[in-house]
Amino acid sequence: MFRRSERQEADELRSRFIANREQVRSWLTDWDCPEVEWPDFADVPHSCSALGDEQKWLQLRAPFITDYWWLFEGRSVTPDVTHVHGWWQFGQRHEFEKLDIEIRCTVLDPGYFAEKLALAAHAANLEGWREDDLRPLYDWLLEGADTRPIGHGVRGQQRAGFILFEFRRWPLSVSGPGFAAQLNIKMTETGLDGAPLDGDGRST
Repeated sequence: MFRRSERQEADELRSRFIANREQVRSWLTDWDCPEVEWPDFADVPHSCSALGDEQKWLQLRAPFITDYWWLFEGRSVTPDVTHVHGWWQFGQRHEFEKLDIEIRCTVLDPGYFAEKLALAAHAANLEGWREDDLRPLYDWLLEGADTRPIGHGVRGQQRAGFILFEFRRWPLSVSGPGFAAQLNIKMTETGLDGAPLDGDGRST
């Protein structure tokens, strides 16, 4: 039998897992990306196995798992978009670690890359995200996605409060013609210059 303190901790950790799961589930439906169809959502992370009894797994195992993730690969319904994936990762005590979003298209469309990646970040609704952050993120992504010459790779970082964004764009070669754009999202406690952030997410 659990002692009361152990039971309370298990309940708290289970609640964190459920909150993470529902955040990921909501992201799939809230991200405006009709160019792909997503697979059915799995209540158990793709890195885990419930062995057929998901309710028992949620009760006994879910509170104590670490380093788990959900990976979604959308099925394209338009010929211009060849690949879309979202990869949510969580770590110790169910802390959010990162979200990777990647889009591949047959042609370079900076506006499309910027719009879809910005909307993906908006739909993630991470702690500290504000509605007013959407437009500056879009503008920054558009600038990066439209960097010339188009045959060169592009990499950059931007921050909104405690949320750190890293953008990459590169031409495809081995996997076929086209371009890929990726947005990596993490939480941070420092500014781009390494200075610590205050309680409002501003550099000190």
